[in-house]
Amino acid sequence: LGLLASGILAHIGVLTGAVDVRRETKAAVVGSAYFRIVAPIATTRATTLATGNAVYLHLSVGFIQMLKAFTPAIVLVVMFFAGVKRPTRAATWCVLVIVAGTLTEVHGQLQATMAGIALMLTSSVGEAVTTVLTQKLMQTLRFNEVETMYYLSLPSFVVLAIPASMLEWQRMAQTQRYLIFWEHPWMMLAAAMLGVGVNLFTLVVVRATSSVTVKILNTLRCIFVVIIGVVFYGETHTQRQYFGYAVALVGFLGYNYFQ
Repeated sequence: LGLLASGILAHIGVLTGAVDVRRETKAAVVGSAYFRIVAPIATTRATTLATGNAVYLHLSVGFIQMLKAFTPAIVLVVMFFAGVKRPTRAATWCVLVIVAGTLTEVHGQLQATMAGIALMLTSSVGEAVTTVLTQKLMQTLRFNEVETMYYLSLPSFVVLAIPASMLEWQRMAQTQRYLIFWEHPWMMLAAAMLGVGVNLFTLVVVRATSSVTVKILNTLRCIFVVIIGVVFYGETHTQRQYFGYAVALVGFLGYNYFQ
């Protein structure tokens, strides 16, 4: 919903003249350059969303948020090979602290499944590649937030919708689960608008800072999600998991300080 709403609002803004796509931006995506720039980001973003949602069928909410502590390490690796940013030595050690904490969390979760771990790893890699490529788009090609949403949101939605149409739409039609959109229209609209807000503010942070900063800020959200899982859903975690998560957070703070 967030991708679709972001794309529609961006296109409406351009069509009505409320916002403008600059001439140099249009020139950057002419011809084959459009597919070279848009296709990789649309594919990795769709992969991130698909696997990131599917993992909730295999792992608990709190454990998923804890595993996301591993994402900044993946982002740094992708940034290194993409030539976006080379971390300092001190920051690299902080990333190793994050990895150590994350491995402690995984070892402490006895109910973890290989399918769940594989889905989470795929989602994290896809998210890292998406964020780094978006950073290059905004900081190298100078795309602004609305232009990025204009060119990327709808293609990402299409890439996500194609496998969904083959794997899920028939079952959704048979069970009439699509009626939920008509039964709870305001809730669906609120979800779509929240998605637009998340997409927009993420782009603002990426453009102003870096991909790693986005992941570090995301850690604060993960903390609250873990707390919600314990308080409202009755999830339990071992002391070893909490210790591993605390170690990963120390690594985040150190990276933020040194980098």
